Amino acid sequence: MFLISHFVTPAEMVRIVLQKIILMRKFLIPHLVTALSIFLFVSCTNENDNNPTVKPYTVPTTYNFSNANFSASSNRSKMADALSSYLRTAQVGSAVTPLDATKINNMWNNTGSPFTDASLNTSGTNIKDFTNNPTLIKAYIDSISLYNTTTLATQGTAGYLPRGANKIIVSSRGVEYLQAYNKGIMSNQFFKEAVRLLSEAKAVSVTDTTKAQALWDEAFGNLSVPVNYDTTIVYTSADPNRPIWWGGYLAERGKPIQAGGIIFSAFLKGRAAIGAYDITVRNEQADIIIAKWEQLSARAALVYANMPTLSANVGNLGAQFHALSEGLGFVMALQFRPANSKLSAANYETLKNIFNKDFYALVNQAGFTDLVTAQNILKTAYSIEP
Repeated sequence: MFLISHFVTPAEMVRIVLQKIILMRKFLIPHLVTALSIFLFVSCTNENDNNPTVKPYTVPTTYNFSNANFSASSNRSKMADALSSYLRTAQVGSAVTPLDATKINNMWNNTGSPFTDASLNTSGTNIKDFTNNPTLIKAYIDSISLYNTTTLATQGTAGYLPRGANKIIVSSRGVEYLQAYNKGIMSNQFFKEAVRLLSEAKAVSVTDTTKAQALWDEAFGNLSVPVNYDTTIVYTSADPNRPIWWGGYLAERGKPIQAGGIIFSAFLKGRAAIGAYDITVRNEQADIIIAKWEQLSARAALVYANMPTLSANVGNLGAQFHALSEGLGFVMALQFRPANSKLSAANYETLKNIFNKDFYALVNQAGFTDLVTAQNILKTAYSIEP
């Protein structure tokens, strides 16, 4: 409120009021500008925290990121491989080689220091806890010992079947237990975990690079390839750093669809993008990995659905059942496919039902009706050939 003398004329009063207003403007405007600047600064800072500018980055040629750590999934891969090697001894040659049930249990649970590689024994992880449907997979393992006998398998009776110079141990419907374990663990652990981890990485805030990198690294470990993986190299069994499990199938069944180069490159590009806040590229590469990995599983399943129908294998139950058992395992992987998969739910159920049928009946069908149906579903859905 202004205090004005009653001796002031009306004209002077107007002049005094205007002067007061001008003085107030000079005082208030700088403060208003300062307040507005603070508001804009805070607003812009919050916006950049949620959507930071993508930083320049390069994509390396190897998975040697400075803070990369995929030891847990890599260790489980090595454990599963060691267990497979031990189980395989039961099928070498024609004689019966007994297996130690206690050793098998210890390798499955990582108890009692069962591994030759001492670092696995103290790694703090195990095969069982990360496997989907562990009861089923463990049943395959235990059945190798249970039916490792001199009983020749026939329809309805578990036992052994000759396969070349060796033998396979099969269920009453012809499933080879070792291959059901091998491909079952690839599907029910390694592929399942990779899909889960990459999907979680896509949901992580763009600024939480540490969490996204950890998820990405763990997914990479499930691929089981060396950090300097090279599709032009022919890895030998003597190479301690050779690809195993899915890594081996990148070459064995994945060459026609360029699975090795595409998946490995996407892992490199997506990992580099995370640290640079490039969330768009990160998510694109996760989708590429999952889709190509799924297609790899589908192509492997297609190859093994086709093998029993080839003239060279017809009538050779050892060869036919070995292939069908591998196909069964690869079809298992498709249950973990993403929602946007090219394989419909109905066609997946058809595939699953076919591979869960009696193998003796499948190979004795006129024209291999069911196996041809499976082949057509896989070829059409994934645009692949055996």
